[in-house]
Amino acid sequence: MRKHELYTDYQDYFEYFGNTEIERIRKQGEKTIRHDWIIFDSVDEAMEFSMISAVSS
Repeated sequence: MRKHELYTDYQDYFEYFGNTEIERIRKQGEKTIRHDWIIFDSVDEAMEFSMISAVSS
């Protein structure tokens, strides 16, 4: 599942592949300025975060 959030200075992209990690990529224009992983203790926690983030966008 992919998610995209737009801010004035940068854009956050979240990608969830069905495991305990969510990838976050922060871009400013076409340039990637930050790339990291959000790690959860369980798949359920990661899925819940993914669903909450998708609803809030």
